[in-house]
Amino acid sequence: MLKDRIISALILLLIFLASYLSKNPTFFLSLILIASGILFYELAKMLKLKSLALYVYWVLSITPIIFFYFLIGLDIFTLNESTPYLKSFLINFPILMSLISLVFWFSLAPIDIMYKRISSNVKFKIFYGYFLVSPMVIVTAIIFIQNKALLLLPFIMIWVADISAYFIGKKFGKNKLAKNISPGKTIEGALGGFVCNIICASILVYFFAISFYIMFLFAIIVTAISIFGDIYQSFLKRRANVKDSGSFIPGHGGLFDRLDSFCPTLPIFFLVCNYFNVEISQRLML
Repeated sequence: MLKDRIISALILLLIFLASYLSKNPTFFLSLILIASGILFYELAKMLKLKSLALYVYWVLSITPIIFFYFLIGLDIFTLNESTPYLKSFLINFPILMSLISLVFWFSLAPIDIMYKRISSNVKFKIFYGYFLVSPMVIVTAIIFIQNKALLLLPFIMIWVADISAYFIGKKFGKNKLAKNISPGKTIEGALGGFVCNIICASILVYFFAISFYIMFLFAIIVTAISIFGDIYQSFLKRRANVKDSGSFIPGHGGLFDRLDSFCPTLPIFFLVCNYFNVEISQRLML
């Protein structure tokens, strides 16, 4: 099992790096688009949507992504000399989607965990792709286009938090973090994730021209939100009576099982970057 997980993780990492480092941005943007389709499919299966509700779900989920990719295409077609209105929309639309994501993760998701009503209501279910996946996809695309070095920070920090929490929790974990939702997660593992990410932030300061205080803030926010995103996905799986979101990745389950932490983290990371006006001047040239 562990061998399959490692091999699958290495293959996914190689695919990510190959598209990320490519001089043609189309490869990475296409990879994001393919991943979003898989995520929408796995999420729809967990929510058990059918007939008209499933159709509305897909329309609501993919419409903002298609619209945003159309804007990106216009900008590229005009060789980045598009009108100020298009430039402004390319920035403000991801901010709007991130705010929608923020509202969901800080209000509807906690309420759903406490009262178990939102994810069982079809009227809310049809918006889940729009809330959970669409903002992440759009934000990932705009960060990559604007400054792809910036995109490395949440990716690295989420992976560090996830891996360190898993191994530290497995070795030292005794107190359950969310016993009724995700029994495998422990308080010790979560604390280990925070500590390891703070250490990671201290190292990343030497590669990116960002103050340690902002990097420290990133480490705390990314770790906390990624843990909650993981817990909420576990909650959805438990509601659907499934162990994994799918079987797309051997040893890991579905793609949603690997990217659940990214759904809330990337939009909120994007908002924090805009609030502090973070524009990375990377020392590590990519």
